[in-house]
Amino acid sequence: MSGSDFEVKGLDDLSEKLLSAIEEFPGTTEKGLVTLGNKLKKECVKNTPEGSTGKLKKGWKHKVEGYNGSELVYELINKHPVHHLLNNGHVKKTPGGRTVGYYEGQHYTEKSVKVFEASDLQPGLERLTKKLLKKAGGT
Repeated sequence: MSGSDFEVKGLDDLSEKLLSAIEEFPGTTEKGLVTLGNKLKKECVKNTPEGSTGKLKKGWKHKVEGYNGSELVYELINKHPVHHLLNNGHVKKTPGGRTVGYYEGQHYTEKSVKVFEASDLQPGLERLTKKLLKKAGGT
């Protein structure tokens, strides 16, 4: 029987780069996610109605749920107390409780998400992927 020996060069270097990329992955991904999420937030602010005080536009807040090994979540919410009523619509009632009409919602949040998905989402994800691959030592 003949013994075959082979040598792989650069395997240790690749292993070090992969371990480094794994360590940097959560931080890099979180920064990229916040960048993308802030673009969505700007689109939502742009499409939110002014109102009389402008506080509805200022109510947009975001929260990033930490990386737990499988997912990272960017949550965008509007803390204004009447946001859901203006966005989704609501029944108009008199002080006595009688229904007198319906306010059709403007659905500005859904419109903002559609515009964001059509224009900014794919290029942003591609930039994030390239950044992660570059840190891993890829192309």
